[in-house]
Amino acid sequence: MRRAAPLAAVLLTVVAAVLLIARDADAHALLARADPPINASLRESPTRITLFMTEQLQRSHSSVQVLDSNGQRRDIGETEFSDAVPTQMGVRVLRLDPGVYTVVWETLSEVDGHTWTGSYVFSVLNPDGSAPAGSGVVVDLDRPGPPVAADSVVKAIGLGALVLFVGAVGITALLRPSPLPALMPLMALAVVVGLAATGYETIAGALRLGDIGFLGDVLFDSRNGLWLQQRWYALILAALLLTWRLSRPSSTPRPLLLILALVAAVWLASASAISHGAAIGSGWIWGTLFDALHLAAASVWIGGLAALLLSVRANPDRRIDAVRRFSVVAALMVPVLLAAGLLSALIQIPDIDGIAGTDWGAAFIAKLILLCLLFAAAAANAFLLRPRDAAASGSDPILARRFSRMMRAEVALGLAVIAVSAVLTQLPSPASAQPEVEQKDNTVVETVARGDVVASLEISPNLVGFNTWTAAVDAPSNNPVEALLLRFRYQDRSVGPVTVPATRIAEDRFQLEGAYFGLPGEWTVEMELRRAAGDDLVAGVRTGVESGFQASPFAADRGGALALPLTQMDWNGVGALWAFLLAALAWINRPRIRRRWGPRGGDAAFAGGLLGLIVAVVLLTGLHVEPGRTLANPVLRTEQSVERGAALFARNCASCHGEQGAGDGPLADTLPAPPANFTVHVPFHPDGVLFAWISDGIRGTGMPAWSPQLSDQERWDLVNFLRASFDVSVAQ
Repeated sequence: MRRAAPLAAVLLTVVAAVLLIARDADAHALLARADPPINASLRESPTRITLFMTEQLQRSHSSVQVLDSNGQRRDIGETEFSDAVPTQMGVRVLRLDPGVYTVVWETLSEVDGHTWTGSYVFSVLNPDGSAPAGSGVVVDLDRPGPPVAADSVVKAIGLGALVLFVGAVGITALLRPSPLPALMPLMALAVVVGLAATGYETIAGALRLGDIGFLGDVLFDSRNGLWLQQRWYALILAALLLTWRLSRPSSTPRPLLLILALVAAVWLASASAISHGAAIGSGWIWGTLFDALHLAAASVWIGGLAALLLSVRANPDRRIDAVRRFSVVAALMVPVLLAAGLLSALIQIPDIDGIAGTDWGAAFIAKLILLCLLFAAAAANAFLLRPRDAAASGSDPILARRFSRMMRAEVALGLAVIAVSAVLTQLPSPASAQPEVEQKDNTVVETVARGDVVASLEISPNLVGFNTWTAAVDAPSNNPVEALLLRFRYQDRSVGPVTVPATRIAEDRFQLEGAYFGLPGEWTVEMELRRAAGDDLVAGVRTGVESGFQASPFAADRGGALALPLTQMDWNGVGALWAFLLAALAWINRPRIRRRWGPRGGDAAFAGGLLGLIVAVVLLTGLHVEPGRTLANPVLRTEQSVERGAALFARNCASCHGEQGAGDGPLADTLPAPPANFTVHVPFHPDGVLFAWISDGIRGTGMPAWSPQLSDQERWDLVNFLRASFDVSVAQ
């Protein structure tokens, strides 16, 4: 009992952390982009509402509704989906009169089976351009089903069972004689827990859709359900095999071990196929593979160590040899764990801001802290206690007990890391919650004085659409300001002024919320201060208002399932990382290879490590192939093609790149990086490269991918226009 106390304490701490971290996970809304955008002010009624979500949608349980200020539906027909864009859904709407409208959406993820709900508002302006009356409706966004904290705890338990099962299978294959009889209880427990956790996931998915009657929808109508089915089959097969094994002699037939390994592989695949890496869309195959490698390496290391402790307890005489064999495998797994984990983390963290202030970021930091403790415990075991224990041939009981305690601590920390990783799978990652458009914040605070009254007005975010105006008024106590009216005047006098009373929120503070900035440009906000005695006072504040959204540098769709899913590095960087990893593994294990295969084996390991290092350096410094460099232009640069390209440029590109292509368009200052100056770049890049940039966007900039909006013909027309207009050698 005393030996189990540290493990129990760590696991209870992790469960408590799970409950705390996951308590607000349902507050995230995973809407990537909307047309019309969030808080948009439209001069005319839209004909349809289109939403782009962050994960592929299960159509039978995803929908869009449009409500007016009275809560009446204004959409017509059923929710429509796109075969070409699996994250898109939309609905047609009736002609909308001036007013404020609320878009309510509900989604079921095709990948992980999570349901989400959310809403946003937009307004249709009055004919004179002024803001309409009314406000958005309050929508109940509570989702049915178990709380997120319960989902996270069950996910942690299920992943722990997976890790222990994989580790037990690995140790059974590694050690001779086979320790299967000693590991049978661990395997059986892991399978039972896995079945229970899978059953919970299935039932919870049905409850999130409404009730238990949706079990069929969960299992047979989504990718998540497909993998749950495979896990069910694999675990039931494992349960039957283990039951059969109990009635057999002590020998372990090779087919049994192979089938158990297949069960472990299916279980690993089912966990990785519904992870965040599988839900990223572009490049999801690589995201899934990195997650699978990360989980597999952790399972072999942590689960294998737990199984090793049980097998050593059953056969103490084999402890030194068993630990030595396992140490080799663990040493190989740690670099794979780190490399795959780094790539998975980079996929989910487009920029460092995604960590700060989010539940996912808090869980990720907790995982890093636990990983540091885990590596410290592993290093103490590998470099201090194990060599001393081996030198003493296991004859020192005090040293053996210390080594055993440290291994148990390593297992406990490893399972704690797995538990926090389970929390991460239940929370929206920065990548999945990264919108394709980001709202700017141009908040201004202006202070004006009129006689003995000083008024300060804060306008937030000071953008087209919904804003909050907060006025702080300092007036004499014997003649206070009793009411405040705000009057909005646009620079174009054809847009009529609007006067709206503000609400008193404190003795000297007033506030107003609404969509009274309907157009970009110069606005004057007049504060009409109504006093208890004497004349009323009027104080005006002028402010420049602009559109409230800019393209995100991570919004570009970089291609299909095999595209690069990272924004921080290219394929050269990914290849260099794995080349460094292979070189390190070859050099670190060179002494073992030399002992087993002789001097030639050691020389081969050295040469392999050197080759890996050379490949990594070449990839990082000497090899760079621009996308599209070998792509030939199939469209002749005719006058008609150039004219079509000019029209496309004026409509889609000039706002950022400028009419003269100098990168000085009206939206240039709103982008995270300056737009390209075509007079500098076009002459030095072939047509195929320009086409690739237009098609796929440019990672880390505001340049989006235009392939979803423009056809191949239109993109080549743009290339021909750029070549004819900005390449001096062609123009001459």
